Order: sequence, then structure tokens, then C-alpha cells
Amino acid sequence: MKALWPFIRMLNMHRGWVALGVLLSLVTLLSAIGLLTLSGWFISASALAGLTALGIKQFNYFTPGAGVRGFAIFRTVGRYFERVTTHEATFRILARLRAWFYRHVEALGPARLQGYRSADLLNRLVADIDALDNLYLRVLVPTLGALVVGGLVVLFLSFYSAEIAIMTALALLLAGVFLPWGAQLAGRSTGRSQVVRISRLRVQLLALVQGQADLQIYGGVGQAVEQAQKAEAELYRTQLRMALISGLTSAMMTLIGGMAGIAALVLGIGLVHEEVIAPPQLAMLVFCVLAVFEAVAPLPLAFQYWSKTAAAAGRLMDVVEQQPVTGFPAVGELPAVPGQLAFDDVCFRYVQDAPWALESFSMQVSPGEHVLILGHTGSGKSSLINLLARFHDPDAGAVSLSGRPVGAYDEPTLRAQISVLSQPVQLFSGSVADNLRLADPLATDEQLLAVLGQVLLLEALGDDPLAYRVGESGGRLSGGQRKRLGLARALLKPAPTLVLDEPTEGLDAVTEAAVVKSMLASCRTRTLLMISHHLQMAESFDRVVILDSGAVIEQGRPAELMARADSRFNQLRAL
Repeated sequence: MKALWPFIRMLNMHRGWVALGVLLSLVTLLSAIGLLTLSGWFISASALAGLTALGIKQFNYFTPGAGVRGFAIFRTVGRYFERVTTHEATFRILARLRAWFYRHVEALGPARLQGYRSADLLNRLVADIDALDNLYLRVLVPTLGALVVGGLVVLFLSFYSAEIAIMTALALLLAGVFLPWGAQLAGRSTGRSQVVRISRLRVQLLALVQGQADLQIYGGVGQAVEQAQKAEAELYRTQLRMALISGLTSAMMTLIGGMAGIAALVLGIGLVHEEVIAPPQLAMLVFCVLAVFEAVAPLPLAFQYWSKTAAAAGRLMDVVEQQPVTGFPAVGELPAVPGQLAFDDVCFRYVQDAPWALESFSMQVSPGEHVLILGHTGSGKSSLINLLARFHDPDAGAVSLSGRPVGAYDEPTLRAQISVLSQPVQLFSGSVADNLRLADPLATDEQLLAVLGQVLLLEALGDDPLAYRVGESGGRLSGGQRKRLGLARALLKPAPTLVLDEPTEGLDAVTEAAVVKSMLASCRTRTLLMISHHLQMAESFDRVVILDSGAVIEQGRPAELMARADSRFNQLRAL
């Protein structure tokens, strides 16, 4: 229950829709009960009145007939608008929940989220939030409706018979409290297990789809499919158990309602014999007792899935309650010297007791300087991006921008100063223009075409390159085209510092040289850090920095390094 309180409080944001849904639910239930109750009296009274000619003349058919039609109309219209309103409220609540959850996830950053699989986060964002529709649609509205309608019906019955009213109250208590409580107990472990198994199946399926190429190459498709089928079978078993519980509680609800109707009939017959009530009123009371169980009928199923809802809420709160590894001040200053960077004796590792990703690393970059950072995989090159962007903070030393620690800037200011091409490039399903405008929403078509020309992509994208659909994750582009589109997006962002991680990976030597030459010409006044394994066009950079095991082993101007026969730079060129 504790995990659900934050979500219950969120209902207050949509209290208008929530209240309207509850009100329409009450109107619908009361109309349904009134329709059956009045119909029972009307049919019985009409039959008795038809026994004599005088009765036929004196009986008023019109008023109760109009009442039956009125209740039928209110029930039909109320049911329609109740469904529309409650589902509208539910969709609004779920939409707000998804935005709320994403804002919390985004604030955690890569450092905290590295402990979660992407498929698991997706499952929490989709399936776990969907499970919370049970809270409003199937718990709150039916429970309030059952309380109000049940109380009104018992009060109505008490005017005719205290015994029938008490019996009905006890039956409603059994069907509306004890039966849902039993369903909740029966479905507790199964509901929690269902949440876990849905997540497990989603993870397995996403891994199967995303890794299909490698699985095909290494012959692992059969094993992956078998694991997904096993997860699916486990989920089916939990769904079967929940279905059996639902069937049992539904049968018990029908039994309780039927027994209550029989009891009302037996008690009512005695009252008719004692002439406490008229025969048509007996039919009215019995039909009323039978009809009132419509108000409590949804409760066992709702509370059966209560544990699933609570488990889903707990999984969401498990992420939301995490604190970011790095925090940003609310207000920061603008850099006095944009493009000036410094790493001072930085030590950093991703996991405690793991080897250092950077160890005693120092490097100063002047505004407008173009620096090529070389090193093999695992040498610490990409860690520079994580520290500059403050996805992580160093364990020791300082990372500075314009002479101030990067931690002194608020997040919008820091993000505006640095444009990053990360590894791998993330593209979104949509057009080329959609993906480029992530960097600059106000960019004109002419600017977009110009930056595509800088990375030599115009001809490859057809007659209308901006409208070209890249597909899911850029699936309609080759690896080199995806990288160049990511590079174009990084170049488009009006930031004084560019940090590019392997911007020419996947390109042939001729295209790589042309792209690097064009890129350097387009950012003459911007600071550039280019991370690479290759020495292609190295002589075009102001400085080359070579990393190994997280430390600088050599740096200098390309001409100076080439002049030294024993330099690491020349050793790499000879490979």
C-alpha cells in the first residue's frame, strides 16, 4: 500500500475527471438498480391489476412505464458517458505518469541507469504504468460506487423490512469485502510473479530482436528462442492461475447474489402473509436485492490484481527514488571563455575496485584548438566525454570549463557549451530533418542541407534528403551513413566545443579524409576534441594526444611528433 500512495495522490491532479467518472458511475448503477426494482413492481402490479376489470381501470400504467423508460435511458446514456469519462481520466493519468517517470529517469543519467537493462526500463515505462490503470478504473470508481449505492439500497430496503435490509447488508459485506479480500490474498504472490515474468519476457524478446544478426552468425538463435519460450510459458502459467481465481470469485459472487435473492424472497413471503407489504412490493424487493450486487461484482477482480498493481508501483518507485550520481546547481554562470577545457590530475573509474579508466590524467585545451585523441579500446578516450558531460564525476582531480569546475554550471548552460557525438550514434524513427533538428529546432532547411553537404550525405539521400525516412534506429542507413548523420547533428548544434567519438568509423579512407577535411574547415573557430583509433588526417590537427591505460603517454604538434623517430606517434603510423 505504501508504494501506491504517491500514485493515489497524483489522482488529485485530475480530480475533475475523477469526480465526474465517479458521479456517472453512481448514476449508472442507481439507474440499473432502479430499472430492475421498478420493473419488478410494475410487472407484478400489472398482473394483479389485470385480474379484475376494476383493477384494470384504476391502475396507472403511464407513470411507472415512464419511470422504467427513464431509468433505461439514464442507464444507457450513463453507461456510455461513464465509460468515456473514466477511460479519458485513466488515459490522462497514464500519460502524466509516463512523463513523470521519464523525467525522473532522465535526471538519473547514465551513471545511475547503468544498473538497469534498457528492456527492463522500457517494461517499467510501458507495462508497469499500464498496470496502474487498475488503481482508478477498477478499484477507486467501483469501490466508491459500491459504498454509496450499497448504503442507499440498504436504507431503501429498511423502509419495507429491517430483516431484508440487514440480510442484504450482510450479503454485501460478504461479497464486497470478504470476497475481494480473499481474492487479494489468493492472487497476491501470483500477481507479483506476473509483473516479474512480464518484464522477463520483454527483456528476452527485446534481446532476441536486437541481437538477431549476431545470434544468426554465431548460431544462438535456437537457444535465445528457447529462453523466450520458457519465459512465455512461465507467464502463461501465472495468467492461468489468475484466471482460475477470477472464475472462482465470479462463481462465488453469483452464488452469494443468488442466495441473497432467495433469502429476500423467503423473508418477503412471510411479510406478505403478515400483510406488512403488498405482493407487488415483494417482487420489487427481491429484484432490488438481486440488482444491488452489480455494484460489488467488479471488486473481487480488482482486488485480485491489487498485488500486481502494488508490485508495478514498487518497481516504478524503485527507479524514481534513486538519486542521481551527479547533481547540478539550480543557477549557474555563463563561461567567460567558451571552449577552454582542462583536466587536472583526474582519476576516474566506473566501479569501485575496478581498474582506473583515467589515472592522473591532465590535459589543457585552448579555445578554438583542434585536438586529436588517439588510443586503443579501453584506453580511456570515451571516459573524457562522460566527465565533460557530467554523466559521471571524477574520483579525484578536476574537470574545468572556462576555468571553473564543470560542476559549477547548471545543466542547461553546460549542455549548451558542448556538442557531443557519442558511440554508438542514436537515431530516431522519422526523417533526416527530424533527427537533425534535435540539435537545433530553429534551424532552417538551408542550414540542414548545408550541414549534410559538409558530411557528404546529400547525394546518398536522394532528391529530397531532408524528407528521407531513416527507419527505426536508422535501420535504412548504412553504418557509415548513420555515423555521418550523427556527425551532421553534432556540427549543427551551436556549441563552442565539439567532442566527437569516432566520427569517421565505418567510412572508407577516401570518404574519411574528405569528411575530416570538410569538418575541420567548418569549425575553425570552435574547440574540437576528436577521439579516434586512426591517424587519418592527423597532420591537420593542432595537437595529438595519445592515451594508454587511462594516462597520457605522448602529446604534441603532429609535425613535432613525426620528427621524433622513437615517438609513439610514428610507431602507430608504421602499423
